[in-house]
Amino acid sequence: MPRPISQSRTDLVDNALAAFWNVGFQAISMGDLVQETGVSRGSIYSDFKGKRELFHACLARYQEVAVTPKFARVEAEGAKLSEIKQFLEDGIASQESFDGPMRGCLVVNTLAQLDPADKETKQYLDFHTTRLTNGFRTVFERENALTGALSDQDVIALAEFTTTSVLGLWSISRKITDADEMRRYADMLMSLISAKLGVECPT
Repeated sequence: MPRPISQSRTDLVDNALAAFWNVGFQAISMGDLVQETGVSRGSIYSDFKGKRELFHACLARYQEVAVTPKFARVEAEGAKLSEIKQFLEDGIASQESFDGPMRGCLVVNTLAQLDPADKETKQYLDFHTTRLTNGFRTVFERENALTGALSDQDVIALAEFTTTSVLGLWSISRKITDADEMRRYADMLMSLISAKLGVECPT
């Protein structure tokens, strides 16, 4: 049906974001998006060239509404390992709150089905993984300055390892029904990070 005048472009992107997150970019059709957003095909094309461009807007919006509210604490000045632990808990609690199966991370879900030739979409995904790694690295550098346990290269490697581990945690969440299992994985990750940095693990 035609889009109501009161429905903004942001509303369209938010509704499309939920649809992409639930179904996946490859599996969802324009017809599905019309049904899920309540916006006509013509109205969607008036704002975007097609499904791919709409998806890119959703990936950018995902950073605003799903990533920043949780990860900003890690990026904040003076953040410590406790902020990373809280970031993990916030992510798990968010997954736990979904009505139905856990949805995982939109970026991770997309990485699993990305066409290698789709360089433009990959840029959005790379932005996300780089953002995580940079946030973790800054915290680790701050903690390592107190202990000197790691070389600069080892700090970078630990940040990259942490990003890979976090993405893996969100990926496995899609087949887990007990969020406490995810919390055990997160606790193990925090223990490993703390041991590498030679600091006390946050509780």
